[in-house]
Amino acid sequence: MRQLNVVIADDHSLAFVPDRNSSIAKAIAGVYPQAHHGICIHHLLNNVVTYFNGKGVAGLVAKASKAYRADDFRKVFTGIFAISPEIGQYLIDADVRKWARCQFPGYRYDIRTTNPAESINAAFRTPREFPVIPLLDSIREMMTRFFFKRRTLSSKHSKPLTIAVEKKIDKRIEKGKTFKVFPVSDHRFLVQGDTFDCSVDLVRRTCSCGKFDLMKIPCRHAIKAGFSVGIRTHTLKDDMYTTASWRSAYEESINPISVPEDAWKVPSHVEKSKILPPESRRAAGRRKKRRYETAEDKIRSSQGTQGSTVRKCSRCGIESHNRRTCDRAI
Repeated sequence: MRQLNVVIADDHSLAFVPDRNSSIAKAIAGVYPQAHHGICIHHLLNNVVTYFNGKGVAGLVAKASKAYRADDFRKVFTGIFAISPEIGQYLIDADVRKWARCQFPGYRYDIRTTNPAESINAAFRTPREFPVIPLLDSIREMMTRFFFKRRTLSSKHSKPLTIAVEKKIDKRIEKGKTFKVFPVSDHRFLVQGDTFDCSVDLVRRTCSCGKFDLMKIPCRHAIKAGFSVGIRTHTLKDDMYTTASWRSAYEESINPISVPEDAWKVPSHVEKSKILPPESRRAAGRRKKRRYETAEDKIRSSQGTQGSTVRKCSRCGIESHNRRTCDRAI
């Protein structure tokens, strides 16, 4: 964390969303006292699926974590308690403000929400078995390709917002075509026609639906309100979603090492040093190169699809567990 602080300074708008490892929480509190500390919903769902019973609860927990409005969150959370008070108490003990989107005090989502570490792990499933130097070469080669491809793509993109955000905006425009807008003041509006009426403030960039506030991209209500007074949609978004920001992120090149290896000038004390790998004990069995089934995959499997069969224990025929975890007598 101290090394990270060299390149990313402490700030109240910064948010860390790791698992519930206590050492990580302690390090964040010590090095980043101003930053907010959340909990990764992926790890929280894994704990719910692994350690608790309750049909359909994991899906409700995922839904509660993604709710934009406090009222919607309370309704779903009440349903969780009705099915399993034990899970409900576990989620409260984990601190709702750290894992629920609408309860988080800071900015939980922005341009760095995607998980680059997991993406790198997937891309280098084979190269990460290499020695260190070939591994670093593989990383450099991939980053060179990535930067060139994205730099070329962004340079050809003529619209003010990135491709993904433009598509999202187009869908929201289509959904909001039938809405009616009623001005309250120069910058505040009441938008009707959706599931519930929404109050939009174009200056503060907020909407009572919650999406505009949290995602920094105008929701369908804000877009409709903006159209009513001639405000273009791309002026309502955060700067990080602009094509200009996209281009600036990839404007530099990842260059290869220009000097051949046989021409490297290595200090004598480096050549003479002996670097050994850290002592570690290899776990029994074949090494695993892929993660286990994720919590989201387990939720989808338990919910099933039309025409699919529900998983049951092969010993007792009851759902929600398998033969290995069955407590019925043989």
